[in-house]
Amino acid sequence: MSHDAINSWVKNAKNEHSTPVAAGKQGVKVVRAPQQTKGNLIMQVAEAIRPHLMKMFEGVRDAEGFVMQPARVRGIALNVAQGIVNQQDIKG
Repeated sequence: MSHDAINSWVKNAKNEHSTPVAAGKQGVKVVRAPQQTKGNLIMQVAEAIRPHLMKMFEGVRDAEGFVMQPARVRGIALNVAQGIVNQQDIKG
């Protein structure tokens, strides 16, 4: 896009929101926040839990004797978060 096209688009967008509403027009636009899906909620809880689990599993070895990998800790955080969200869904 050229700068002229972008500038005209920005100008039109600013003018659209700054003009007063005519008496017969509906000027209020209702914008709803997107609803929180279960998957997004699980990811938010998992990301909140993960730093604490990383500290807890620091230096810990798994059954094969390898140091616990961050991907495995993230998987544990996701499983715990899924359990928490499902448990709250049943109660709530």
